[in-house]
Amino acid sequence: MNIGKNKSASILSLSNADDFPLDELTKRMKIQLSRTTKVGEPLLLNSARHYFSTTWQYGLGYKETLDVDEVLMPVIYKLESKVNDILLLKKDYNLAAKFYIEIQIHNGRSPGLAINTRASKLATEIEAVFDIDLYAYAYSELE
Repeated sequence: MNIGKNKSASILSLSNADDFPLDELTKRMKIQLSRTTKVGEPLLLNSARHYFSTTWQYGLGYKETLDVDEVLMPVIYKLESKVNDILLLKKDYNLAAKFYIEIQIHNGRSPGLAINTRASKLATEIEAVFDIDLYAYAYSELE
């Protein structure tokens, strides 16, 4: 039987519909970013469409897990000491903050998803929303 593995990822995104200096964010945050996009750049999968915002992202990538805390909390721990930096960057560049949680569900085995107090406290402090994306894949047939 071929059963898929559940994977999850958590990402902090700082973005603006205008252009802003991505290198400056990385320098001031003093952490290695995961990904950036620039307003007007073509989307990777479809060059006919373009990004509508410039985005700086920090995350640790996907991990096989049935517990979203395993991907969310390491990001939270890394960012808790950066609250003032994030707030100043948001003010300086008119940025929006968002935590993305992406979950890939295979064979109906959905992971546990609870936003704990520590994560919600950080989100509140930096005025970030949570955006949770679920990707449910079809059940595998028995072979």
